[in-house]
Amino acid sequence: MRRKWMVFLLAGTLGLSLAGCQGGSSGNTQKQEAANEAAEDQNAEIGDMGTGEEEILTADEPEELLYETETPLEPINPSEYLIKDAADYVTLGDYAGIPVEKTVYEISDEMVQQRIEEELETYAQEKEEERPAQEGDTVYGNVSYVIRDSEEEPYQEKDFFLTIGYEEYGAEFDEKVTGASKGDKLEFSISYSEDDEMIEWAGKTVDFVFEVTGVYSLNVPEYTEDFVVNTLGFETKAAFESYIREMITQEYEDMSYTNAVDVLFDEAIARTEFKEYPQELYDACREETVGFYASFSGAEKEEDIYEMFGITEEDINEEVLSLVNRRLLVSAYCLANGIEVTEDEYVSYLQDNAFLYGEPDAASFESIYGRESLVWTMYESRFSEALYEQADVTEVSYDPSAEEEAAEFSSEG
Repeated sequence: MRRKWMVFLLAGTLGLSLAGCQGGSSGNTQKQEAANEAAEDQNAEIGDMGTGEEEILTADEPEELLYETETPLEPINPSEYLIKDAADYVTLGDYAGIPVEKTVYEISDEMVQQRIEEELETYAQEKEEERPAQEGDTVYGNVSYVIRDSEEEPYQEKDFFLTIGYEEYGAEFDEKVTGASKGDKLEFSISYSEDDEMIEWAGKTVDFVFEVTGVYSLNVPEYTEDFVVNTLGFETKAAFESYIREMITQEYEDMSYTNAVDVLFDEAIARTEFKEYPQELYDACREETVGFYASFSGAEKEEDIYEMFGITEEDINEEVLSLVNRRLLVSAYCLANGIEVTEDEYVSYLQDNAFLYGEPDAASFESIYGRESLVWTMYESRFSEALYEQADVTEVSYDPSAEEEAAEFSSEG
């Protein structure tokens, strides 16, 4: 069963906002829009933002700790990935002084406390319960489901689990499981809305069978000075809370920056004159775009991708052309302005992200995300940084009421 957080993985991958590379790319593609909409729903309230899943380094671990490359990387000259004749296909515009707003967030004590509670939960111990399942419990079992009026084969999964309250498969699914006990066999159906975040079930009715094999509660440790010192490795609770506040502040700063450069990138594209494009580049971008969808959907045919993501061939073609234009623009600008990514910078970037994402070394991280994609990530970031440095940036305080009004207007529209 694909979980709802697949869309957030899409957002992270497509936003090209890996560590050490703040810049983003244009947010106009179909897949980015779907990911962004899901992220906006998740982050409707400022207090809910942040996953709380970031690794907490203890005081005994050096901040500069990085994974060293164990598997040798092939030599690389990142500039070779730029399109050398990009200037033949685009006419650069004037990108100085583009107006953009950058949101400033106030980090409240409540937000810090919420993150502390989330961190404590990572140290919780499971305890099997004989009572019926309630909110906060993790329910284990074997699940199978059939999508009505679909040619898909019935799906079965052993050792499936979910935590009631997280709504990973929707609020109604959690409601059906609430009250179940070990040994129960639940049979129920759920009709998902057309715009449901469970992409593969949106607009469909799904028949479930869930055999419960266990109900577990979480024993969360108390937030005490002893726990902070002896388990987390901080000198005091105050030091730990200061660390948490700084971490949240940086998260929001990164988010604000990314949102701002997304706007700048879109405006830069609007100020650029695009002519023709190299067919070889278009073909490569199309293969990359279709391959991305296939990697998440498991689809072997392009037509299956259309059905699963609710898109058309025209949508794919628009995405491909958008990607082509971005790479032509970034190449032309970087070449014209002497912006370069060195081999040492690339290797350091891989090492930083290997550590952040828990990969054993830089080569492993590169094999997952792909060398070409990572190089373009870095160059798009450099281009975005250049746009931001010369932009007319206005800082505005976060206004939750304005966001709520915008969401309401969007839903009415």
